[in-house]
Amino acid sequence: MKKLLFIILPALLAAAVLYYFNSPPSGMTEQSFTVAYGETTRTIAVNLHKNNLIRSPNFFVYSSRLLLRRYIRAGRYKIFSGMSSMEILLKLTRGDVLSRKITIPEGFNLFQIADRLEANEICNSGEFLSYASDSSYLKSLGINAPSAEGYLFPDTYVFPESSDSRDIIGAMRRKMKAVLGDRPAYGPGMTAHEILTLASLVEKEARVYNEREFISSVFHNRLKRNMRLDCDPTVRYAVKKFTGPITVSDLKSNSPYNTYRRTGLPPTPICSPGRESIYAAMYPKKTDYLYFVSKNDGSHKFSRTLREHNEAVMLYQRRR
Repeated sequence: MKKLLFIILPALLAAAVLYYFNSPPSGMTEQSFTVAYGETTRTIAVNLHKNNLIRSPNFFVYSSRLLLRRYIRAGRYKIFSGMSSMEILLKLTRGDVLSRKITIPEGFNLFQIADRLEANEICNSGEFLSYASDSSYLKSLGINAPSAEGYLFPDTYVFPESSDSRDIIGAMRRKMKAVLGDRPAYGPGMTAHEILTLASLVEKEARVYNEREFISSVFHNRLKRNMRLDCDPTVRYAVKKFTGPITVSDLKSNSPYNTYRRTGLPPTPICSPGRESIYAAMYPKKTDYLYFVSKNDGSHKFSRTLREHNEAVMLYQRRR
């Protein structure tokens, strides 16, 4: 009987200790908890304890090492009142993070994407822009450009809250690669960078769906003739003026993005082009058009000669 007690009592004591440390601490309240990218299990356990979500950091760490040995994923979690230490550990290792559905519209530039991501509590805008121009990180994604501008596909995504910016950039880049395809040349003998750059101009100019191929045709025809593209959105990008009228001083900007002063394509894309604009850049309509002007209803008047174009400008832009 004594031998049996010597076996049972320690077992009961151990069970009681485990039950105590696994049970929710008194006064525990429902709250969100963030696991930062690269944090150790020990740091996470200490932070959980500071927030009165677990009784013992040591118990949490030992449970992770001895029972699960699983990776705890970064992100923001909802911890409910009454959850045990093990339940929290399982939640963190499953990666049951709080997520948000977000739409990045076609034609958004990096600054606009960063602002929308931060407004939806997905990542910090400054961090996003920093990694979006980090040469070593961009090279790891196969981007040989000064920034990720134009290389992130505009779409609807579901992203975890408080994500690492690199995860967001990587996901959007992978989607763009899938849409663009992996080929040495595209359409009329252009590189991926050139196609994305041209597509970004088409994206910013087009307002009517079936005009994209015609706008692309104008740009291709002008490039072949070494004519300036005279594209207003490139001026906006040059002076970082994304709203309001373009002024004479804006048009005189000496930026390499100003296609009123420089021939050829700008050095990089000026926004994130969508699928239709990318395909239009690859496969332009075969035309003789060299000019187009807005008809003030979203559509454009296309012309073959400067005389036709000037007449169209007088007709549609007189009041302006």
